[in-house]
Amino acid sequence: MTTPWPGFSDAHTLVLPLHDAPPGAPLDIDGRRFAPKDELHVTLIGSALGRELHAALGNRREAAVRPAFEALDWSPVRTGVGAVIEKRGRRDDGGAGLVASMIEFVDLPALAFFSRWLGGLLGRQLPVPPPHVTLYTHGCAKGIGIPTEAKLRAWRRGEIDLRALLPG
Repeated sequence: MTTPWPGFSDAHTLVLPLHDAPPGAPLDIDGRRFAPKDELHVTLIGSALGRELHAALGNRREAAVRPAFEALDWSPVRTGVGAVIEKRGRRDDGGAGLVASMIEFVDLPALAFFSRWLGGLLGRQLPVPPPHVTLYTHGCAKGIGIPTEAKLRAWRRGEIDLRALLPG
């Protein structure tokens, strides 16, 4: 299945939009109110990596990245397995404190190849970001951003069976 090129954002990110409907109502977890995301996506290139690619490649960035994207099957499979992720960070109110997200893991084999391609462009090996979609957030509406498996392990606060928790 061919996925249309989504293009880089102004923040240098590249995301794979999901056409699934986002959650409709807030969710209470561990005494905290989590707000549903208004759209669902899998982040393929986060802002830090996107800025690095922009600095290294300049106006050639899209020409270097797009062929790999278009050659791959970007059909994510949602697993129904989720987790609450929590870390210290900048909250939407401007203060510092705990921010959290509830994510769902997705199977997306293309991401590993894509990360190797990007690493080749930069001349170094890149970690493969954990493929996931953020469903809910607490304290930071944009989400946390999980660049590596090591960060996921450090910030993870337990697994959630989303099929039992969410309707539909």
